[in-house]
Amino acid sequence: MTLWRYILMKFLRSTLGVFLAITLVVLLFTGVENLRRYGDAGAASGDILVITLLQAPELLYQVFPLVLMLASLVTFLGLARTSELVVMRASGISALRLLRVPVLAAIGLAIFFVAAVNPFVAASIRQGHAAEEEFSSSASSLLSFSKEGVWLRQADPDGQTVIQAARTNSDGSILTRVHMHRFNRDGVLYSRIDAPAVRLTPGAWVLENAREWRLQPDGSFSLTAQDERLSLATGLTNDEILESFAPPETVGFWELPRFIQQMEESGFSGLKHRLFFQTELAKPALYAAMVLIGAAFAMRPSRFGQTGVMILLAVLAGFALYFFKDFAESLGAQGNIPILVAAWSPPFAAILLAISLLLHLEDG
Repeated sequence: MTLWRYILMKFLRSTLGVFLAITLVVLLFTGVENLRRYGDAGAASGDILVITLLQAPELLYQVFPLVLMLASLVTFLGLARTSELVVMRASGISALRLLRVPVLAAIGLAIFFVAAVNPFVAASIRQGHAAEEEFSSSASSLLSFSKEGVWLRQADPDGQTVIQAARTNSDGSILTRVHMHRFNRDGVLYSRIDAPAVRLTPGAWVLENAREWRLQPDGSFSLTAQDERLSLATGLTNDEILESFAPPETVGFWELPRFIQQMEESGFSGLKHRLFFQTELAKPALYAAMVLIGAAFAMRPSRFGQTGVMILLAVLAGFALYFFKDFAESLGAQGNIPILVAAWSPPFAAILLAISLLLHLEDG
């Protein structure tokens, strides 16, 4: 029991040390990039610092598997350098038994990250986007979902229009049971348009059988158009509407199933968000794979030398897993392979390869 506690503490200390080092690097490079990007837009130093701190959790969440791989590498290289690893192996403890505690710790960290850290990261991403919009010159549009259907906001030359529709087709070019609320620059509602269907054409929304109510000088609304074909200018395109989805990273893990349901009930495809949900569920396997990869290249007696080569190979193996993971997820997002295969095959393939290498070292 004392041995397992000792290995666990060394692994956790290594994880904390590597995490702090990478955090400093992320903050430094992100801060410099934000200074270059938003400095000319009038952002003060405090604004840039806030944006950087809001962006950091997403980056750290993405690279944490690499942190675990490096922590595993540091832990077992240290044990090998002090010959502690040789003593443990000579006492009859196999390499796989030595890895049991770090792997279980990685799985526990994965569960904690998905259950607790993921919602925090999603909130920080949303706050970061809001902070960035203050210094962005591009016009913003926002698409969201609720029980009432789809909500879309677009910027107009003299204000903005909020569009609510019960359903839409897969690319957002046709909306059904539509209510358009038009606001002026002061945020005052001056027009409401209802239509059974709206079609997006290049540069305009086309409404068939529309009814429009306009604000009168006395403050009341009166029907000014009925059962007419109206055309309202818009700068939106199909691609911009699809890109206006809340990215899966901005939706907390516990809210993601409900968001996917609302999205699919509104007529959009939830494939990308379902894939992200499965990759979050596969996080324990990914974290375990990264620990095994780091250990597989570190659990060699120091007398064999080539420590630098082993570190380089471990880092390359970690990046290869990231590349394979991104490639599989790209295929899954396009519907070319099943979502479960795209999300779960990379970490399990890495686990099997790492265990094979460990067994080879055990025999050799």
